[in-house]
Amino acid sequence: MKFCPMCGMPQLEAGLTVCQFCDYEEKAVEALSKKEIYDLMASYEYEWIGDGVRIKAVKNIRDIALRGAVAIPHFVTEIAAGAFAHCKFLARLDLPKGLRSIGEGAFAHCRDLFDVFIPARVSHIGKGAFSDCYDLGAIRAAAPAQPEGWDSEWLSGCPAKVEWSSFDEA
Repeated sequence: MKFCPMCGMPQLEAGLTVCQFCDYEEKAVEALSKKEIYDLMASYEYEWIGDGVRIKAVKNIRDIALRGAVAIPHFVTEIAAGAFAHCKFLARLDLPKGLRSIGEGAFAHCRDLFDVFIPARVSHIGKGAFSDCYDLGAIRAAAPAQPEGWDSEWLSGCPAKVEWSSFDEA
């Protein structure tokens, strides 16, 4: 299931580019106004890197507590080490298809997290990225097997089973 990065509402069809609830339209980052980018990134501490954005930290935990879900904007390419660590109300996570890297401990100790889909372009996951996520039963990954760039301990202390697939759909 996909979540709108503006309003956080679930989208019934994962292929939609316009939100059915708030009319947010997914556009190329170059086509977004400064206000649209600010609105999308207001809950995060971030930095522009090369051809994308790195989320460094969550600024507004209240947004996560209200919705229980995080929809990371489609132009984010990296999530830094510890960026979402200890977000105790985070239950669902919608990672963008363009994401390439998840840092060490990025989602560590997110104890309510139970739904994660990892897109095919993710070529790096750091050690303990999902450590101590006790409610995480399964992680769906759009890769036929664990890529070489994923640390062997990316799931340390997490009981989740990984469902490998070659399809890049949430």
